[in-house]
Amino acid sequence: MVISRAIKLLVLLKGLVKKDYGSVSAIMGEMHGLPQKLGQHFTLYQGSGFDRYFASLCTESKTEKIPVAEALNKLGLDYAEIAVYAQASIGQVYRVKNDAGDMALKVKYPAVEKRIKSDLWLLKGIIWPTRFLPLQNSGLLPMLENLRTMLLNECDYMAEAEKQQRFCRVFRDHEAVSVPEIIAYNDEAIASRWVEGNDLRHYPGTDKWFVENYTAFILYSLKALGMVHADPHPGNFIINGSAADRKLTVLDFGSVVEFTPVESAAVSRLLTGGYASEAELIKDLQLLGVSEESLATYRPIIGDLVSVLLEPFYCPGAYDFGNWRMQYKINTLLASRAWEKPLQIPLKLLLLFRVLQGLYYYAGKSAIKFNWHEAAKTYLG
Repeated sequence: MVISRAIKLLVLLKGLVKKDYGSVSAIMGEMHGLPQKLGQHFTLYQGSGFDRYFASLCTESKTEKIPVAEALNKLGLDYAEIAVYAQASIGQVYRVKNDAGDMALKVKYPAVEKRIKSDLWLLKGIIWPTRFLPLQNSGLLPMLENLRTMLLNECDYMAEAEKQQRFCRVFRDHEAVSVPEIIAYNDEAIASRWVEGNDLRHYPGTDKWFVENYTAFILYSLKALGMVHADPHPGNFIINGSAADRKLTVLDFGSVVEFTPVESAAVSRLLTGGYASEAELIKDLQLLGVSEESLATYRPIIGDLVSVLLEPFYCPGAYDFGNWRMQYKINTLLASRAWEKPLQIPLKLLLLFRVLQGLYYYAGKSAIKFNWHEAAKTYLG
């Protein structure tokens, strides 16, 4: 099992190098854990080559045999009918019917932690010898360690359920955003209230309403909880109600970045761009975990890098993604000189940028013009 999985992972890496995105997407759909999570990340980057395979990666994942009745018994829950609803990278979701109402039951894949660790061990084995080559790649191993931490955190269902409960309480009375109530949970499964509606994969086009309310959800939860939902996968959003009275339900709290009060304040300043000097920006980046070495090395361009990454938030008025050339600008900055060390970004900032990339993806894909700067000031000011 481990050997066959390792072979598939090597074939996947070969496909990535050759940009054979069709075969890569198919392999990712079969390999829950690390490969499928990477696929979810790649699809949020426009022009990555995965866009055209987005729907198949989300909807055609391989179903696994899981003792779901046993999982329900351990939670002390009755059931009349069980049906597979969706497959994700860490667990499988079922719709469970009983007399008390329908439930969404997420059950962890058997031994998924072991799969993640073996996949990362193989990748580390491939990358480690390159430390002795004359390449500027020393940031790969720290990046792999960040990935390990993130994925194993997502396997902690106890922590996930407790965070979802906190989000649920904050958004219980919100007029446009909701979070499903937790019914029961343990370290193998989470049961929550079923929410009827369409997720973004089956919703007829992303619109301004979704972008506005998803942004409000992110910014308000940062202000109220010091936490940000960090998995902008289209299957994690349910839109229910009529066009005139819609509600956005946010699902899956396995990937949540939690900031301390000091860090949360730094993120708020970062998103609103309220800096009188570069020194203030540097101080906030230090608070958010960027190393002294990286800041010292990249100080000549650090302000420009942040300005490019957060350009939609820093631009006054409604932002038009048709005028944005983020990748070109970043590549130009990084190519301006030979850097001694790669820029290492801490996990919390990586997750935050993943959330922002998700927002940008949905807005840019549908050419939605939105005043990001005003939204940040409204919710974080």
